[in-house]
Amino acid sequence: MFKKIENIKNLGTYSGFSWNSQFCEVFKRYNFIYGWNYSGKTTLSRLFHCLEIKKTHPDYPHLQFTIETNNGKITERDIENNNLSIRVFNEEFVEDNFKWNDENHRVNPVLILGKESIELQQKISEKEKEIKEKEEEKKKIAEEKKRLETEFERSLTNKASEIRKILNITNQREFDKTLLGNKINILGENYKKYILNDKDLETKLNTYRNEREYKTIDNITVHLKVNELTNRTNNVLNKKISVQRVIQKLRDNPKLNNWVREGIDLHKNEKQCQFCGNNLPADLFDRLNKHFSKEFNELIDEINLLEKEINEYKNNLQKIELPDEARFYEEFHDNYRIKKEELKKCIESIKEEKITYLLKKLKEKRNKPFDVIDKISLGNIEDEIDSILKEVNNLINQNNKKIQGLSEEKNKIKQELLNHYSALAIHDLDYLNKKIEIEKLTKELTNKNIEMELITKEIDKFKNEIIRSNIGADKINKYLKTFFSDDQLYLKALNDGTYQIYRNENIAKNLSTGEKNIIALIYFITKLEETSFNINDSIIFIDDPVSSLDSNHTFKVYGFLSEKVLNCKQLFITTHNFDFFNLIKDLIKSDPVGTINRQTKEQKENFYLIKKVCINNQRCSIIENLPVILKRFKSEYNYLFSILEDFKGLEDKSSFELLYLLPNIARRFIEAYLFYKYPDGKKFKDKCNKFFTNCEETTKKSTLKVLDEYSHEENPEHIQKFPDINEVETCVITILTQLQNKDREHYNALCESLIN
Repeated sequence: MFKKIENIKNLGTYSGFSWNSQFCEVFKRYNFIYGWNYSGKTTLSRLFHCLEIKKTHPDYPHLQFTIETNNGKITERDIENNNLSIRVFNEEFVEDNFKWNDENHRVNPVLILGKESIELQQKISEKEKEIKEKEEEKKKIAEEKKRLETEFERSLTNKASEIRKILNITNQREFDKTLLGNKINILGENYKKYILNDKDLETKLNTYRNEREYKTIDNITVHLKVNELTNRTNNVLNKKISVQRVIQKLRDNPKLNNWVREGIDLHKNEKQCQFCGNNLPADLFDRLNKHFSKEFNELIDEINLLEKEINEYKNNLQKIELPDEARFYEEFHDNYRIKKEELKKCIESIKEEKITYLLKKLKEKRNKPFDVIDKISLGNIEDEIDSILKEVNNLINQNNKKIQGLSEEKNKIKQELLNHYSALAIHDLDYLNKKIEIEKLTKELTNKNIEMELITKEIDKFKNEIIRSNIGADKINKYLKTFFSDDQLYLKALNDGTYQIYRNENIAKNLSTGEKNIIALIYFITKLEETSFNINDSIIFIDDPVSSLDSNHTFKVYGFLSEKVLNCKQLFITTHNFDFFNLIKDLIKSDPVGTINRQTKEQKENFYLIKKVCINNQRCSIIENLPVILKRFKSEYNYLFSILEDFKGLEDKSSFELLYLLPNIARRFIEAYLFYKYPDGKKFKDKCNKFFTNCEETTKKSTLKVLDEYSHEENPEHIQKFPDINEVETCVITILTQLQNKDREHYNALCESLIN
């Protein structure tokens, strides 16, 4: 516990304070300090607050002090190391712990309670402001990035269109802004090496712009069947029919033989000759069938089939088309022309000579089916035509190879030209620098998003901390009801740990200073009641808790404090309100008889006065014991009564100092009494006449004379001499006697107040 404040320097009006043990007793467990406004009470509370937060007050950076405690001394040098548990309620606590979410709190007032929550809310506000600033920065970056990208895209589009026109590319998709961008990215920073000199550029452009376009030629295919058909023909020519009976006449005459063979089919199932009309001989068909046997018919069918196949082959040879000489590069024209003619002659030879001869020999065999015809030999015509065909196809392949090579070369030139013009675009568009600038802005946007995300997480963290430190509205409302005796003023807790204040079901948009102080005091007490705080081992300092409160709430604060703070280790209460100060005189009671280490009321408490005095022409605050008169008397009325009662009991009433004052003291006392005794608004003399009934007229007149003449300027002569001692004594005794007779209960209560 604190024992005394040895000295204070540089703390407002405590510029050179020193504890004077002659006029100031050491602190006890309960310490009550009275002082007028601006005497230094709140400034003293700031010293205790410094000890609470373990650092000097920012308004007093050069503060020096020495405080003596039960465990030694504390100075500003070791303030950070003090292990005292201290809580201070003062105007700074109200400012620190009672805050609206906006300056005017008229639209949607939200209350934030608690210094930690307010500091967190301040951090949230700062972070939200920071987010807004980041959003503005992000917006500007995004707008600049969009502007550059739009300008960049437009430039690429125009440049791609320009390149397409140069290279006669009609299909936009073949080379658009995207493909130009891809090409530029491939070229990279070493793009200059792709730029062609003027001569190379002209050569490549001429080659690329050559409009003649050659197409590849398919190889010529000739199906060679001459040798096959020759062999099959020879097989037919070599065949000989074995018949049962040859009709010599038919054998010798092939035309007749064929005519008769056809006639057999015409006369089936006939009895008469269709030519002459005569009856057919009965054995005619038997004789003819022996001549025209099955073997004969098969040979004729084979000849017919082979002739058909040879004619089809001849037709196929006629359909062969050789490529036009114009489809070849000029360098191949002469050779191709020669080989083409050779090939045509070979094919023509096959058609007109070889095949014709085969057909002729088959016809001969048909006319002489019973004879063996000599074999035929057509020479090695297939080898000859195959050799020529290979030479022709070789020319075609050489031509195709050049076509393909030129196409590939042209594509290669096209790519070189695209690289050239793309490289020029890099230079013309300042592509790389613009790309770097856009990428830089993109990175800045990403960083802004990351920064905003981190700030948002911090805000969420602060909000969660506010919620965790939030005191339930139910408890605060319970205490509010104690002060306001109804539910007209109450708090609703919001999800973010803040509160909204309601008055009669409506949001309270304006609170009086007194209402704010009550809510702040309630919050202070609820913080003391938290399970994490041990009030029994703590020092509590409460500065002027009834500031701006009416008398009704003054009594309720007294009752509230008497219930909530008396179990602390050490208590300090300051006030400028004398009514409240009189109340707290009765706050502490003596321990019941039989209590271990029993202490009386006087052993537990001490009363002090803070006042300003002039020292070396400077107004300074000092602390001293409360004057006995303020400690003993709860009002001027009690004090005046004590003077009158003490005078009545004096054996020697000749104190001239007292005689000068007594007429005024008596007048002031009786005025106060009669004001409450007869609250009818009548004049003082009328009330006196009523009060001094049943009193001798002489005594009554003498008493009124003192009350009128010596306490008022009824006659200026009285100020030049002392009041008559007998008249003053009669006046005092008469007043007290009348009071005792007419209002004994009140008189006895006044007497008891002098004892207490």
